[in-house]
Amino acid sequence: MKKNDTFGFMLLAFGVGVLAGILLAPNSGNQTRKELSAKIDAFFEEASDFITYECGKIKSKFDKV
Repeated sequence: MKKNDTFGFMLLAFGVGVLAGILLAPNSGNQTRKELSAKIDAFFEEASDFITYECGKIKSKFDKV
């Protein structure tokens, strides 16, 4: 198989995948972006809480020393 044939096949497969994703998506793009944004916000809130908690533990240990 030539290099150009491989690239063309990959481009075609990518196009078919994008088309299938658009046609078979369970939600509209706007709804998907809202859900993704909410999940990202929740992740950063949990990460912030975890970091705050761990910093408190480190500070407590440092104060004991």
